[in-house]
Amino acid sequence: MNLSALLGILLASSVLIGAIITSTDKAKVFLDPHAFVIVIGGTLAASLLSFSAKKMFLLMKVFFKKVLGKNEEISVAISEIVDLAKGYRENENYLRDKATTLKTPFLKEAVDMFVSGAVDPDDMDRILSKRAVNMHHRHEEDAEIFKALSKFPPAFGLLGAVIGMISMMQNMGGADAFSKVGPSLAVALVATMYGIAVANFVFLPLGENLAKANRMDGIIRQMVIDGFKLIRQKKHPLVVEESIKSYLLPSERTDASPQKAA
Repeated sequence: MNLSALLGILLASSVLIGAIITSTDKAKVFLDPHAFVIVIGGTLAASLLSFSAKKMFLLMKVFFKKVLGKNEEISVAISEIVDLAKGYRENENYLRDKATTLKTPFLKEAVDMFVSGAVDPDDMDRILSKRAVNMHHRHEEDAEIFKALSKFPPAFGLLGAVIGMISMMQNMGGADAFSKVGPSLAVALVATMYGIAVANFVFLPLGENLAKANRMDGIIRQMVIDGFKLIRQKKHPLVVEESIKSYLLPSERTDASPQKAA
């Protein structure tokens, strides 16, 4: 479970609900079904017009996997790469024996490809590099879609506000019209609040979260590619470790050491 993301969702919900409750003694005004339908329904309609239903379903899976699920850790990847380097120098069958226990998916792909014996080293490097680049672009596209979706809720929130104000203006000629201006305007602005909240509490943070996870995933994949080249050459585990840790900042290298991961 990604505790940071879960905490962020709970905190955002608490801030919004707390602000609503403390801002007025008539909090029910914020529970406007028309505003909800316009913002959520309009956002869903625009999303389906922009992207396919299949893509939207896949984005839901991405949400649960990348945001609520546990992300890959660099320290685990480094620990596994160094462990394979140590074992393979001493035992030719070590990679085959450890393949099923690996927690880093891309490293497992590399090991499975190598132990199959059907792919020569040069082709293997090209295939892994191509997969890394392709996955980076796919994950980058997911992050950009969430950022694109963030444009829809505020727009439909504004649409809801305009509809509410038109309805309010239509009734301005009545005898008690002045007393209804405040309540009617408040209801009209609820849609705008929904739009801003959904965009800034949901879509934009998700897009940033996925972009960060993609950058981390790219580093891990490049570590695997470079590390496995050295493993094949039976380089000393210290050389392997220091080589793949070159992708990290000096301050990050100690925390990402195999001893820390263990």
